[in-house]
Amino acid sequence: MGRCVSLSENAGGGRGKIKSREILEKKFPKKEVKTRPGRKGQEVYYLETASVIRRLNEAWEGDWSFEVKDKGIDREAGCVWVLGRLTCGGVVKEQFGSKIISLSSDGAMVDLGSDLKAATSDALKKCATLLGVGIYLYEEEDEALSRRASQKQKDFLRDLLKEKGKAVDEEMLKTISSEEASRLIDECLKKEESKK
Repeated sequence: MGRCVSLSENAGGGRGKIKSREILEKKFPKKEVKTRPGRKGQEVYYLETASVIRRLNEAWEGDWSFEVKDKGIDREAGCVWVLGRLTCGGVVKEQFGSKIISLSSDGAMVDLGSDLKAATSDALKKCATLLGVGIYLYEEEDEALSRRASQKQKDFLRDLLKEKGKAVDEEMLKTISSEEASRLIDECLKKEESKK
């Protein structure tokens, strides 16, 4: 396998690596950013594999490679895993990808090949993230999480609502922002003060 060369190296300049970095790290159109439910009711941002491949092609004019270095089945965890290696511009990144094994109603594996393909796509996307592709999505996730209400706020609001004899919407408490929780707490406390 030959070494991948960036456009800048072909042109003999140093600016191309910076240009490639700018291309890799630029934001994706909103329609390409997908969401799925994550742990603890959190929303997770992700990109489809095709979007990542298009971005790598844009940055390196298709002069990059990806290979599966190793793969396996973890029967205890019920998943397949893949160790992938992405090479572009002389830089090599390796990451693991995984996929829960799809099972039929009788517990038989449905299509192990498709599960391995999905784990390979996961590994490719994770490798590309190490080059900056979609890295901002993790920052936005972190920012969204930091705006969520703290457990103390949620507990205080839950207790306050129960004390007032009001129904507690646990689903709402999972996703309520810190600002909204503060506003609701203030409203409840002000109503209490005005009654005195």
